[in-house]
Amino acid sequence: MDERGAALPLAALVLAVLGAVLIGLSMMSATEPQIASNQLDGTRAQALAESGLERALWAVQHPEAVDGVPSPLPTPAPTPYDGSRLMSLAIGGAALGGFRITVLPGARSHERRVLSVGWVPTDDAADVRTKAQRTIAATLWRVRVPAEVAPCALCSIRDVTLEDGAAVDARMDLRCGGKSGAWSSGAVSVAASARVVGADGDFRQGQSAEAALAWRFDAADLAALKRMARARGTYYRGAVVFDADRPAPTGLVFVDTASGVDIDATTPPEEAARVEMHGGSFQGWLVVAGSLEVSGDARIRGLAYARDGFTYRGEAPGGIEGQVVAEGIRGGSALFRRSGDGPALTFDCAAAKDGEGVVPAGWRLKAGSYRESPDS
Repeated sequence: MDERGAALPLAALVLAVLGAVLIGLSMMSATEPQIASNQLDGTRAQALAESGLERALWAVQHPEAVDGVPSPLPTPAPTPYDGSRLMSLAIGGAALGGFRITVLPGARSHERRVLSVGWVPTDDAADVRTKAQRTIAATLWRVRVPAEVAPCALCSIRDVTLEDGAAVDARMDLRCGGKSGAWSSGAVSVAASARVVGADGDFRQGQSAEAALAWRFDAADLAALKRMARARGTYYRGAVVFDADRPAPTGLVFVDTASGVDIDATTPPEEAARVEMHGGSFQGWLVVAGSLEVSGDARIRGLAYARDGFTYRGEAPGGIEGQVVAEGIRGGSALFRRSGDGPALTFDCAAAKDGEGVVPAGWRLKAGSYRESPDS
C-alpha cells in the first residue's frame, strides 16, 4: 500500500489537537486568577464573620461596657448589634471588608442568638466590585445565674422555716432587681423573734413550683458546672465536711451524689450528697446534689445551692451574704436558726452572681449551635 504523503495530514492533525489543548489551557489559565481571587475573598469573608461572632461574645460578656450588649437584652439590641451597621476592618489603611452582627434573645434567658455576616470588600450595593459573603449563625450560652432571675434571697421549692433569732434581709441591694426576702412553693413559717424583709415584699408562700423552672439549674447547667468543677479540682462526691481547718476552696465547688448519678425524688438518702460546713469561710458557688447544712460561725459569700434541703444553724459573727436556693428534690425544706446579732442571710447581688469574680460562669458558644453558610 502506498503511504507516501501521509506524514503531512498526520502532522496537521497533531498540530490541530495540540492547538486545541493550548487554547483550552490558555482559557483555563486566564480564569485561574479570578477563581483564586474568589476563593481568597470567600476565606476573608468567613474570617470576618467569625470575627463578628467573637465581637458578639465579647459584647455579651461585658454588658456594662459602653459598646457592650446590655443585660437583660433589649429588643432590638443597640447599634451595632442590631445588624444595622457594617463594622469595617482594615490593616495598614487597606480595607479588608467588614461584618454585620445581629444579637437576638435565645430560647431561654441565659441564651443569645447571634447572626454574623462577613462581607468582602463591602456590602454596598452601589459598589460594582465582585463581593463575597459568608454567614455564621450560633447560640451563645452560659450557666444561668439564679441571682439575676430568681425573685428571692431565700428560695425554696418546699417549705421555709425561720426559727428563733433568724433574720433574712433583702432590702438594700437592688443591683439584681428588688427581691423578696423569701419565696416558697410551700408555707413560710416565721417565729416571733425571727424576721424576713425584702425590697419586693417580705415573703411569698404557696407559689407555683413551675415558676422556679426559670431560675433553678437545669440538666445542661448542672453538667457544665460539673465539668468546670472537675477541671478546677473542686468536684466531690458523697458526704463532705468543711470547717475552719478544712475550708472549702474558693470559687465553684460541686458536691455530687456518691455514684455521680443525678439526684431525683427516688434517690436513697445514703446515695444523695451531704455537705456540712462547721465554721470557716467560703466565697463562690457551693452546689450540692443533696442537702447542705451550715453551722457555727461559718461565713459564706456567694451562692449556696442545695438540690434537696438547706439548714442553717449559725451564730454571730458568721452568716451568709449572697443567696440560698433549696430545690427540695427529695422533699427537703429550708430551715434557719441563729444566735447572736446580725442577719443569717443578707442578699448581695455581686456575691450571688459569681462570688465577686471567682466563679467562671461567663458566656460561651453553645455546643452544636454553630452553623455557617456560603451565601455567595
